[in-house]
Amino acid sequence: MINRVPPHDTELEELVLGAILLENAAAGIVMPLITPERFYDGRMASIYERIVELYIENKPIDLLTVTQQARKRGFLDQCGGAAFIAKLTNRVASTANLEHWCSILNEHYMKREFARISAQVNEFSYDSTADVFEIHDRFMSQMTSTFNTSVKTNISHIAELTAKVTEVVVARETCESGVTGLSSGISSVDLLIGGHQKSDLLYMAGRPSMGKTAMALTEMLNMALKNTPVALFSLEMSSTQIVLRLISMISGIDGGRLMKYRLTKEEMQSFYHYRDIINALPIYIDDTAGLSVFDLRARVKHMVEKHKVEAVFIDYVQLMSSGVQLRRQGQNREQELSVISRNLKLIAKECDISVIALSQLSRAVESRAEKRPMLSDLRESGSLEQDADVVVFLFRPEYYGITRDEAGNDLTGIGEYIVAKQRNGSTGIAPMRFHPNIMRYTDPSKTSQVPF
Repeated sequence: MINRVPPHDTELEELVLGAILLENAAAGIVMPLITPERFYDGRMASIYERIVELYIENKPIDLLTVTQQARKRGFLDQCGGAAFIAKLTNRVASTANLEHWCSILNEHYMKREFARISAQVNEFSYDSTADVFEIHDRFMSQMTSTFNTSVKTNISHIAELTAKVTEVVVARETCESGVTGLSSGISSVDLLIGGHQKSDLLYMAGRPSMGKTAMALTEMLNMALKNTPVALFSLEMSSTQIVLRLISMISGIDGGRLMKYRLTKEEMQSFYHYRDIINALPIYIDDTAGLSVFDLRARVKHMVEKHKVEAVFIDYVQLMSSGVQLRRQGQNREQELSVISRNLKLIAKECDISVIALSQLSRAVESRAEKRPMLSDLRESGSLEQDADVVVFLFRPEYYGITRDEAGNDLTGIGEYIVAKQRNGSTGIAPMRFHPNIMRYTDPSKTSQVPF
């Protein structure tokens, strides 16, 4: 068999890196276009990883800083040494064609990936036990994902953009309910945020026992009942637990009884009835533990392409990893979470979907007299607030023994949907009612146990 060299262009890889080392602004052009794996030469891939580290830390990028970064991280030999890094700038005469160079590197990368995937298809095809549909779905999604993450087609004429804007404005004018996005199913919440908007990243944060997962499942179920395809990435609970909670929420069967005890005859009839309703809903669940944001990106794109998913829920962001090896050495958790957050916003924008990510809050809330969360309580990273279009806090006064408000109104069973940041709207508080037996939020006026 003839050993063929995978498609690559070492000279072009040197030119791209040399351009970045010569002009600090070049990094901002290259970062959105290529990732370290686009480089075939391992030395240059490692150098680019050091450049990414400096870029994320908002530090200057030049020959000296990159060499120092490689030495500090223990990767100088892997980068080819200081002399190799220095010679990268020798060949660069101009950076005018930098974007074109990156597009060529992307093409070479795609060809290498297509060759790798094709080799796997060939191997699986000779396996008599392999399912042909599984082979097709698995490898077609890989090919599509590789192509979509490498090809950028964001250029639009202004006329196309004004047409889209007109559609949005007209839709809002003719919308009597005021809900221009995906409805949460809770009128007080929809009134405040206008529904979940496409391409928006919303962080839903709260301390333990505030009902973050309950609210996410409530919104997800309400959307699915209106035939909107939705997806949940659960990094904490198993898919079985999720389904049991959904059935409890829609049937009214006490969640504790459903999960632990033998049901009555009437409850079993109700279980089968609502199980069949759940079966028919466009809900997709992935309970992979320790999911990286890059794996998430590929899976979301596949769900959008195959199932037309319009909203993605993530429970919860602190359990995710960046998935990039360069984060593991010398990077703290706050910096890693910053990478995750940026990519979540990128997913929302690229896929034109609503991304609702659950987040923990710091313990600072517990030490204050005022228990309502603030933006500074976002755990581990201020980048969450920066990247988010909307930041929401969930708060249940009753949990802290607060049973009446300043006007003397009963707060038993009341939860608050606190919009602390809304890029394109106002902040405020929407009251809700929490039903602990079925772990579901509803409009504050609904006091009865479901079915709704």
